[in-house]
Amino acid sequence: MSDGAVTLRTGGLVKAFTAGTHRRTLFQFLRDRFVRRSTNGRPRASLDGIDIEARAGEIIGIIGENGAGKTTLLKTIAGLYAPTAGRIEINGEVALLAGLGAGMVEELSVADNIRLYGAICRLHRRTIRDHFAHILAWSELEGFVDAELRTLSTGMRTRLAFAIAMHVDSELVLMDEAFSAGDKRFQEKCDRFFDDTKRLPRTLLVATHNLEFVRNFCDRTLWLHKGRQMAFGPTTEVLPRYETFAP
Repeated sequence: MSDGAVTLRTGGLVKAFTAGTHRRTLFQFLRDRFVRRSTNGRPRASLDGIDIEARAGEIIGIIGENGAGKTTLLKTIAGLYAPTAGRIEINGEVALLAGLGAGMVEELSVADNIRLYGAICRLHRRTIRDHFAHILAWSELEGFVDAELRTLSTGMRTRLAFAIAMHVDSELVLMDEAFSAGDKRFQEKCDRFFDDTKRLPRTLLVATHNLEFVRNFCDRTLWLHKGRQMAFGPTTEVLPRYETFAP
């Protein structure tokens, strides 16, 4: 565990959603209208009693099956959801990177998308300007600066979005499967980025299904199952338990 300053601490964190408060599909509307069901409007806990601490210089993995609460946790820490109970303490600025490249526009050029997605990632205009050439070089798109985004392959778009996002300098960065796509060369470049991150005074929380990433880069790991905290501690202790878990 890093001996850096504490950047995040949660205590007894609970997030519950009340049935019927979300936008429904037509099927759900008809089902609720004509099929007798007993919901009583009771809240459903998506997170139930999360107690974690994160420090500068750490990469913390968040693992669990689909629906375990990983994304809900990141959004609650980021302030998109208000906690139902418990507390969240954050020291510094927090940035949520969910859906790598979300918000980029197909019809705009690579150059314009660098500025646009940089703004979405809350990068200052000066930061975007100062690192513009590096973003193009890292993403290997120097010859495509005027090309429309829609002409790029999926791999090229992924490299571009990651090259922009890696310049976020918040003390606490929350990532949701941000590097799940890409070829071997891209993964190697990402690996170098995560190695370098451990030498910086910031914390990464990464929700992922990529257990090799967790094994290789995460100092500690949080394991969620149906919104509950199954374990939080050194990755060497948590990951083997998760891999042998049979619900």
